[in-house]
Amino acid sequence: MKKILSLLIVTLVAVSIHAQTGDLPRSTPAQQGLSTLAVNQFVDSLMALPETEVHHVMVLRHGHVVAEVHPAPFRDQDAHTLYSASKTFVALAVGLAIADNRLCLDDRVAAIMHDQLPDTVSAALAQMTIDNLLTMSSGIKPDWTMRNNVDNWLRTWLAYPVGEPGQHLFYDSMSTYMLSAIVQRVMGKTVLQLLDERLFTPMHITEVDWELSPEGINTGGWGLRIQAESLAKVGQLMLQRGQWQGRQLVPAQWIDLMTQRHINYDNVEGQAPTDGNQGYGYQLWRCKWPTAYRMDGAFGQFVVIDPASDIVVVILGRSSRGHDELACIWRQLMPGVDHNVKVDRKADRRLAQACSQAALPLPQGKQRSSQQSAAGFKLQPNADGIDQITFSQDGKQLIMHINYSNGLNENIAMGHKQWAYSHINGEPPYSIGARARFAGLRRNFVTAAAYAWTSATTLTVQVHYVNWISATTLVFDTQAGTVQLTHNYDPTHPRSYSRLAPVVTLTP
Repeated sequence: MKKILSLLIVTLVAVSIHAQTGDLPRSTPAQQGLSTLAVNQFVDSLMALPETEVHHVMVLRHGHVVAEVHPAPFRDQDAHTLYSASKTFVALAVGLAIADNRLCLDDRVAAIMHDQLPDTVSAALAQMTIDNLLTMSSGIKPDWTMRNNVDNWLRTWLAYPVGEPGQHLFYDSMSTYMLSAIVQRVMGKTVLQLLDERLFTPMHITEVDWELSPEGINTGGWGLRIQAESLAKVGQLMLQRGQWQGRQLVPAQWIDLMTQRHINYDNVEGQAPTDGNQGYGYQLWRCKWPTAYRMDGAFGQFVVIDPASDIVVVILGRSSRGHDELACIWRQLMPGVDHNVKVDRKADRRLAQACSQAALPLPQGKQRSSQQSAAGFKLQPNADGIDQITFSQDGKQLIMHINYSNGLNENIAMGHKQWAYSHINGEPPYSIGARARFAGLRRNFVTAAAYAWTSATTLTVQVHYVNWISATTLVFDTQAGTVQLTHNYDPTHPRSYSRLAPVVTLTP
């Protein structure tokens, strides 16, 4: 038994030299009253979902990590962008401002942001409150392209027509951005600075950053980048109603308010319960599981918290099947909650193996082509700004040299049947086109890449940006002289570019 327990704990911990990982206590599921078989089924079901890349999974029971999966090439120390799961952190910051008597729920937005108002202030705009922003009921219908086209987001958003606040849920990241701006104004520091001082530092969370708008404000509704274990800590903080290691970091009453249902979509009456129609709290969602709530971001960024069963689940990745990911929690994991669970050594071994061996697929094929060489490509002008791609050999690794039309150069190491890691100078692909995107983030992006000749004339390259979210697949047809490039956030729209002329060849 001791040997099995040691194997499972060592596999689950995977402690790195990065201080952010390994902070939470580790345990086997059965020790925390959770069926190991149920955890196995949950992990297996999640990894088998179609249209889904799982990057990080953590399951906590009674504050202990009972399962942890970081499928290769992703690692425990790799941070991940959260998209709209960032919104919940803004609500936590609002709660701190309220606790400091700097804000009230019924404070009027127009009074606080008086210098950003349009020339004519409607009665509806004058009535809009902090509570309306928190519940996505500002009365302003969202314009998701606005942030891409202008630099003055605050003034532009407040100039939109306003319906009666508090009546309808219009899910809008700009409502959260306005909250971020308000917190910064009343507290004299950005949301990230406030959270770092009051939450992150006491919780030993240092590997975190957040995008800034052109106005120098944390984007709020998106753009937070953080490690999976740190995210699990915040989920546990909320489950514990704001308490951390004996300190009340966030008022318990505020956590209670955040997690209550405050508003529904208009068209959910009479519908069967889903994870999309259970109502909205303060910058988080209620779940189909009656006692659970969640942080929720695009492409399947989830922190699910169920106080009734004392469980926190973190899922990060790139998925088109987010509700199916949640269903894996309800169907496979939650039925395993039983205080009289017996130790299952076989299930323990299987879970340890599943956690340690999880991996995303590598390109399948040969290391060399029998007929072709890896030709360099000078490309026609293209949306990705790539001028040319060339290759060189460095021992067992193939190096892909990318020259961009803006003068930036990247060298990405690629392994065959294994991942090779590189630090890049630039920025990864991003589905959000907001002005000043990536501002405020540390430029320490890392790629993991692999290649294979998938036919005699076809070289396939897979690149994962492991401390972000994106992945890019490049397929070089050396005979036709074309490159097909596909970003994982838009798999149905690959981009194909033709070669103008070969610039270098690599002898097979």
